[in-house]
Amino acid sequence: MAGAGVCLTLLAAALVCAATVQGSEYRPRLVGAPITISDGDNDEGLQQALRFAMEEYNKASNDMYSSRVVRIISAKKQIVAGVKYIMEVEIARTTCEKPAADLQDCAFPDSPQLAKHTVCKFVVYTVPWLNKTELLERECK
Repeated sequence: MAGAGVCLTLLAAALVCAATVQGSEYRPRLVGAPITISDGDNDEGLQQALRFAMEEYNKASNDMYSSRVVRIISAKKQIVAGVKYIMEVEIARTTCEKPAADLQDCAFPDSPQLAKHTVCKFVVYTVPWLNKTELLERECK
């Protein structure tokens, strides 16, 4: 009979612990769900995806000047059958005419009106082991 009391006590304690974990702020991540990249400047995969997105943006643009990233507003990555990078960035026109060899060396115009700041959402899909990169979405406002 004493064994049954111990079992009930342990069961009650387990239920209290489970309820505490269930109600806490901690939520397990869903497999395949997008993960926020908190330090985008130091994430090499994100930087490669961003360079690719900007190359594609500049190729498609009718502007005679190249644009480059001013700042990363938000970035996420999602592990699928490769990696999908979802980025919202502020970009601006530079003083370099197309095609620019290295965008990071291109300065922004002194006049803010000439810089033409734009916010873009890029979705880049990459499969590194197949050497495949694709721009899935480009939306600029």
